[in-house]
Amino acid sequence: MERESMPVDVLFVGGGPACLAGAIHLMDLIRLHNEAVDAGKAEGPKLEELTIALMEKGSEIGSHAVSGAVLDPRALNELIPDWKERDPNFVERHVEEETFVVLTEKMAFPAPLMPPGMEDHGNPIISIAKLQKWLAAIAEEKGVMMFPGFAGANLLWDGETVKGVQTGDKGIDRHGNPRDTFEAGINIEAKVTILGEGPRGTLTRQLINRKGLDKESQPMVYEIGVKEVLEMPPGTVKKGEVILTLGYPLDLDTFGGAFVYSMGGDRYAIGLLVELGAKDPAMDAHYLLQKLKNHPYMRKKLGAGKVVKYGAKAVTVGGWASIPTLYADGAMIVGDSASFLNPARIKGIHLSMKTGMLAAEAAFESLRRGDNKADVLKLYKEKVDASWVREEMEPAKNFHSYFDKGVIGGMFRVGLSLVLGPGKDINPFHADYEHMRKSAAVHGSKGLPARDDLSYDGSYLMDKLTDVYHSGTRHDEHQPAHLHVVDTEVCATTCKEEYGNPCTRFCPAQVYNMEMNEQTHREELRIDFSNCVHCKTCDIRDPYQIITWVPPEGGNGPEYGIL
Repeated sequence: MERESMPVDVLFVGGGPACLAGAIHLMDLIRLHNEAVDAGKAEGPKLEELTIALMEKGSEIGSHAVSGAVLDPRALNELIPDWKERDPNFVERHVEEETFVVLTEKMAFPAPLMPPGMEDHGNPIISIAKLQKWLAAIAEEKGVMMFPGFAGANLLWDGETVKGVQTGDKGIDRHGNPRDTFEAGINIEAKVTILGEGPRGTLTRQLINRKGLDKESQPMVYEIGVKEVLEMPPGTVKKGEVILTLGYPLDLDTFGGAFVYSMGGDRYAIGLLVELGAKDPAMDAHYLLQKLKNHPYMRKKLGAGKVVKYGAKAVTVGGWASIPTLYADGAMIVGDSASFLNPARIKGIHLSMKTGMLAAEAAFESLRRGDNKADVLKLYKEKVDASWVREEMEPAKNFHSYFDKGVIGGMFRVGLSLVLGPGKDINPFHADYEHMRKSAAVHGSKGLPARDDLSYDGSYLMDKLTDVYHSGTRHDEHQPAHLHVVDTEVCATTCKEEYGNPCTRFCPAQVYNMEMNEQTHREELRIDFSNCVHCKTCDIRDPYQIITWVPPEGGNGPEYGIL
């Protein structure tokens, strides 16, 4: 197919904090360089008539943003020193009171202190979607071309050099044929492509797999985060409050935790993080979130609230151990796509922003030299190693591996590392899907347990489909499913027998359902892809690794807005 081509100099892929910060910083570097050349303080030539572009699969910048909470402002202070004076509408409140609570099934035990590194007093509680929109406006003012609603389908190659991105086609029917509304994707050809797609990025995986960039790193591993925003009675939310919890509703074999923080107006956000390497095939993060809200401690705090927003997202937790080679000819990887999150703090926005800025510095040098080969772009990795990113992340390099034998042992090993240090070596660990145990080993011959112990009221306790409605997700249902299952026969037979079809549980949006086929007289898989909230849990946790998530038509998916 003949496709329209658009040449740009640098293409940022993804509208998250990493690429937005990188685009802003790159424009600043170009401006400062040109001013210095004009003043005779730098050697020419000037960098003029450059095109810096950013593409985002969501309908607008921020529509797919569900992560965030309390911001470490370190990178933002560097990027925009006067941000506090620029009407930062993304700031909901500032942390005034923070509490760490250990939950049992019925009781709550507040700790006297916050765990080391998790103190946030005075830091801003933010809406990540609003932060992204705010940064996008600044980037546009500086001349960055924004392309929301464009999903990246494939990397473009010139030999073994990345030369841009092919965007996805629109107007394809479910059989793969063009409809009357067909629009062919375009080739955005770039001298430098910077990938910041978030966790489990499609283009990032293409690059890593083709170039073998993960040969010397541990697998990328993840938690699933599910989150709701609750509207409270007027006047009941008056301060910046943060609560972190450990324990219930998770068992001692499953690592994770929860958070509650107050937002602007009369709203609270509550979220639960659960490792996607959970042994139990019945793990259902959405159900566990409802059980958490039903705990007496949470009922007392939030029980008068009504859910108004829901979302889910994978979170990278391998940290320093999982970071692949960050560059190749023509391309670099930034932010969550490269595992830049500190798992000991469960914070990554500031790290994503800083890596975007450091990649921008390498891209600037590439433009200045007229050379986009890896020998030039490796400057990015050198800058990461010399920055506070490494200073913060490397001490937590073994945090994930500490919990491979359970929560209690993991907490002991974390405490020991704080006293003795993390050691010189990185402890090896396995991909998430390798940890799931078969149903019989966990639940015996009874199969996966029923989930009938909650009374969903459609206001405070939400069933999964109602929460999907609150995500605002939408997809053109005429298009092919963007969830590719290699062999559905496995689902109907082997997976059902061995694991009890765990996709029907771990998907936080009820995309996967087993229903009776009247002709074959057996349960078979039905994929309701229109429910998908783009968390990619299925791609990560499926024990057979036969599910692949790819982007649907650009502009489709959740519409989070205030998350």
